[in-house]
Amino acid sequence: MATSPRPLRRLLVVAAFGLLVPGMFAAPRATQAMPEFAQATGLKCSACHTMVPLLNSFGRLVQRSGYSVLDRHLLAKTVPIWIEEAMNYDSSAGAGTGTPRFDFGNLGIHAIGYLAPDITYHAQQWIVQGSQSGGLDTLWVAYNHVFTPDAHLFVGKIENIAPSPYSQTSDLDGPVASSTVVGEHDWGATNDNRWGTKVAYVHQSIYLEAGYLLSGDDLNGIADFNPGDKTFQWKAALAQSKSPLEVGLFGSNGSIPVSTGTDKYTSVAGYVQLDPSKYGRPGLFAVYQGESDSNPGLDPNGDQYAAAKTRGFSAEIFEPTFRGNLLLSFRHDFNDASFTGGTTNGNSINAAFNLPYFQYLHGYLETNLGGNSALYGASGGPTWKGMLWLTVPVSNVR
Repeated sequence: MATSPRPLRRLLVVAAFGLLVPGMFAAPRATQAMPEFAQATGLKCSACHTMVPLLNSFGRLVQRSGYSVLDRHLLAKTVPIWIEEAMNYDSSAGAGTGTPRFDFGNLGIHAIGYLAPDITYHAQQWIVQGSQSGGLDTLWVAYNHVFTPDAHLFVGKIENIAPSPYSQTSDLDGPVASSTVVGEHDWGATNDNRWGTKVAYVHQSIYLEAGYLLSGDDLNGIADFNPGDKTFQWKAALAQSKSPLEVGLFGSNGSIPVSTGTDKYTSVAGYVQLDPSKYGRPGLFAVYQGESDSNPGLDPNGDQYAAAKTRGFSAEIFEPTFRGNLLLSFRHDFNDASFTGGTTNGNSINAAFNLPYFQYLHGYLETNLGGNSALYGASGGPTWKGMLWLTVPVSNVR
């Protein structure tokens, strides 16, 4: 008899926790975001991360090359599966919001590594997400030798083409420069993982990327070639694995259905990222984005918006302390969508830390101060958020 989805999901949750709990109390060792990578290479998490999951220059090279800069023979020594559990707190949730202040329902499974000498992959499935049935977050395959070893072709449900902190950040909310809401178009959704394809070219200090993205749905989106939102994205940057400084431009050109027809939108953004030094110089990430919507849809009164131009800005400084086990940061965010949705302006203070004696456990705290957007609370703040994150491999090195 076929197993119903709910008992099967419960069985997966129980099995996953059976693997998570013993891993928490294993002998102390450096924490990892991708446990298999650290197990296989013997590297500490600081080889790729300023603070898990925020990537440093070498970690960004690993990311943009589809993991192909790592030795596949070393990765073959590990079982390519790891499990994550996130336990969240949000002071702005609770009674009347429809979401709990404490949320323990975030359990996911990852599979990463090589399928063949030139083919790598990453899959992430949420078993439970926000205490609801989980969705497919990531599922891509990369061919890492497209005419040249410097070109990488990604196909599947892939990360958007943007600076690394958009997908790998130790902040709970992350930079919101590209998350402006313009009428019926939410720019934040444009930056979600989506089905499509992209090509990345990584050669010495040159980093180029371009792709076409479609649906953000689960596995059913793989064959949806007319999802509504269709976007061409691009990026050009100067970046080296041994240099702490990265500068670049990125942008998008797409279309999305709205109640008044089709909104054709474009964006161009510039960014700079500087890793902190070992000698006390703080790190920096700053991004400025200009956006254009040809047809934002209807306003709250049912009248049609005219074409709109908007902009967003985020800037953050961060400093690691206690031998890299605590990362403190301050971020300012600004979004000007005054033509359709008003201006938002606010600040956040973040702390990310490793916990001693718990090798796979990471902690994150954030307070949002002031501002006039939902991110900073209806009263203008402050709001408080926290997360404990477990990342546990299913087995040790073979």
